[in-house]
Amino acid sequence: MKQAISSFIGRISGWKRSKRIVIAILFLIVLIALKVLTAQFFYTEIGYKPVQSDEDFRYALSVSPFTKDGFNEGYTYEYGGKQITSIEELEQLYKEKGATEMFVRIATKRHNDVTDKNAIDYTNATFDNTIELCKLAAKLNIPMNPELMCAYTYMDMEKQEAPDFQDYPEIYALQNGKDWSELSLEEIENVLYSYGRFMANEILGTGCTVNNWNLGNEANFGFAGVNLGLKNAVNPKLENQADFMRYLLPVFNVDWLENNLWKYNAKEFAAIKSGILQGYEDLEIDSSNVKFSTHIATVVMTPRACGRYFNCLAENGYAVDTAGISFYPSAPSMYWDSMILYKKTVMEINKKCGVPVFIAEFAYPSGEMSGQFAGWNKATKGYANSEEGQAAIYKDVIELGKSHGVIGIRYWAADYENWGTMPMFNFDENNHGTPKESLLIDIN
Repeated sequence: MKQAISSFIGRISGWKRSKRIVIAILFLIVLIALKVLTAQFFYTEIGYKPVQSDEDFRYALSVSPFTKDGFNEGYTYEYGGKQITSIEELEQLYKEKGATEMFVRIATKRHNDVTDKNAIDYTNATFDNTIELCKLAAKLNIPMNPELMCAYTYMDMEKQEAPDFQDYPEIYALQNGKDWSELSLEEIENVLYSYGRFMANEILGTGCTVNNWNLGNEANFGFAGVNLGLKNAVNPKLENQADFMRYLLPVFNVDWLENNLWKYNAKEFAAIKSGILQGYEDLEIDSSNVKFSTHIATVVMTPRACGRYFNCLAENGYAVDTAGISFYPSAPSMYWDSMILYKKTVMEINKKCGVPVFIAEFAYPSGEMSGQFAGWNKATKGYANSEEGQAAIYKDVIELGKSHGVIGIRYWAADYENWGTMPMFNFDENNHGTPKESLLIDIN
């Protein structure tokens, strides 16, 4: 009898626990739904004043990290009947189309001839490639915008690698034989300062001009090894965070990100910035107008979380001059109308952080997306996924940005065929690219 009663009580307790779990899940769903609805329908510009800047608008159309591989594989392009068969000729076209700077994404991997099949991306962002592109920028007399990822080969919102400095003996020696994951924050800062100084000397030593430095690539969830999901000695709590937390924390627990991640990243950013500025001093180059930024993905962040991110950096020693964002209107997000997400994000950063915004990555499909980016087919209200829609939204994002505290835009990977229908070129079976409407229009 006692066993039966005990079993019955156990079943009741189990049912109650299950009921509590179901209620908690339903509550979470309702909460998410309310946030989504609120985001969709409550939008106003009352009381908003865009941040003013004396900078010229940055048209950052540039060859991409994939362009060199493309030419090596036999890709060619044309514009206005002129054939384009080299990186220099393609960048010259972009310059003629109004581009005001070049871009280079930089990993800590140093040489092109060393590959690691376990790395995320082992070909496109080496130091060797960086120096080649910086020399080209100097030759074409166009400023360079370097992005120091401080990752071995790659990082973005979803994927992170810690840096690896074994190819830089003087810098690597500062780790005193420790693995990167064993370094304290102070030790990391010391290494990053030296790396920043080294990179500034090497990049500026090519003769190119750098007005803007970007640190990190979609750095919402970490930088330089202090990242969500990576083993590190700075905050061991980060290692065991599940991937899905990238989608929950920015919506429901920004405090956790501020206290467990972003405040540490700010110290890392500040260290590498100090090293870069020392590089200017080493070369006796004026750095008084040099600006610093980092950029984050917006699809997982509420506008409020974006503002808090840049404010947290400032409160912990790294006040950006420009707040960078990735804006992909066709990517999945909680906003049905992606242009509202764009406007609200820019307005929030302007109001709460007092800095202008730079769109560090932007692209829109001219047709159906497939493969890795099959989910990026959301048509933004008023803009079809067509060549005309691609051109129209690009131009409108620029025009709207100019009156809403945006100081520049980079159309991402305009010449990269494996980017689905996002590029500004159509490619035939012979890997020959002809311009789409988005490249033909006058963006000025």
